[in-house]
Amino acid sequence: MTRVARGVTVGLARGALLRRLLPGRADVARMRRRPGRDLLAGLTVAVVALPLALGFGVASGLGASAGLATAIVAGAVAAIFGGSNLQVSGPTGAMTVGLVPIAHRHGAAGVLTVGLLAGILLLGLAFLRAGRAVRYVPVPVVEGFTAGIAAVIFLQQVPAALGVHARGGDKVALVAWDAVVDFAHRPDWTALAIAAGVVVSMLVGSRRWPTVPFSLLAVAVATIVVAVGG
Repeated sequence: MTRVARGVTVGLARGALLRRLLPGRADVARMRRRPGRDLLAGLTVAVVALPLALGFGVASGLGASAGLATAIVAGAVAAIFGGSNLQVSGPTGAMTVGLVPIAHRHGAAGVLTVGLLAGILLLGLAFLRAGRAVRYVPVPVVEGFTAGIAAVIFLQQVPAALGVHARGGDKVALVAWDAVVDFAHRPDWTALAIAAGVVVSMLVGSRRWPTVPFSLLAVAVATIVVAVGG
């Protein structure tokens, strides 16, 4: 086979791969069938993902703007290159737990490097079709992993909920305990009341009116109260 023929073959293979990754005519045709429902679904996901992105950005130590920007970029990339018409992409708390010590020790540059390496590993696993092995992971392992992440995130937010400046360190249990001790000496009841109000409104409101985005409303109201009250 000549070099020209090899080049043509490689080009055709790359073109076929690119066509499989990008949306095709069939995808566009499905979007035109029910645009109203697709728009409503997108708005619903955005309402849920927005407070999560802000919260996880703050929890990771990089700020709310970083969480919002990454959620937007990840959503756009997943929508264009995703392999399913029904998939939902959004921020996840698992990455927050892993990024906190990295952000504390290496800053934003370290987080960017780790994110790039994680993306490369995921692409490699995708080409190897390693996702099929997930079905063999026991459900208790997944639930325990999720519960552990929730516990770590809760401990990370104890200083903010108590209105106490978090001391440095990546051991969240010790940082949370130090925050409780500082609060006992210099209590800030306003911060605690705002945090409790957000939690109660989210839990009670979502049960009584599940269609109302209480998580977003609670965060917005709390932000306005803090901004106005100083």
